[in-house]
Amino acid sequence: MTLGERIKKEREAKKLSQEELAEQIGVSRQAVSKWEGNLSVPTGSNKRALCEILSFDLDETERKPKKYPASYLFGWILALFFGGIFVWNYILNMAAGMDGADPALVSLHFYDKTQEEVFSEALWYNSAKIESILLQWTGGTPATVKMFFTPAGSETMEDTELLVTRSPDDGETALLISADPLHRDNLMGHLYFELDFGEGCVVAANDLYNIYYDPTM
Repeated sequence: MTLGERIKKEREAKKLSQEELAEQIGVSRQAVSKWEGNLSVPTGSNKRALCEILSFDLDETERKPKKYPASYLFGWILALFFGGIFVWNYILNMAAGMDGADPALVSLHFYDKTQEEVFSEALWYNSAKIESILLQWTGGTPATVKMFFTPAGSETMEDTELLVTRSPDDGETALLISADPLHRDNLMGHLYFELDFGEGCVVAANDLYNIYYDPTM
């Protein structure tokens, strides 16, 4: 029995729904769903609260050796096989001076401390809820990824502040940026990002992201 299956079994034995268990622990229902689906594991205070509410030793469950069915192992073999083909094709493409796509920022997402996605409210994001920002791109590896902030009511370059500069490793197609620079009082304005792929090719996010900081909400 997996850890997720054990959590679900004990929760149902207590006649608790995912929502009720999440409320008692102080997390979202999605967090409980991910635990039961073996997509993540509870840690810290969440782990202690879960053990207390469900009356079982989570550490003992985690120490039990895992048994995987033959289909699981076969799936891993297939994944490694096709993964090897993908890596080999990628190396050949890089050697030929191409990566299969033009430079582009394909997605940008904000996440809270429980790795749940943070969405805007009336087109504004409360940066107090944001712990990290995930950017994904195509077209090779940018030399730098930069995050800029412009105060509300000002659109001039003189007032624009460079908050973060990161240099991804070669071959990376995604980067996770800490949102710590956005955790400060009286913050309200617009956030945008630039990816410098070299040779004058700079890709920016299509939209400005409206940001404010309110730790009370």
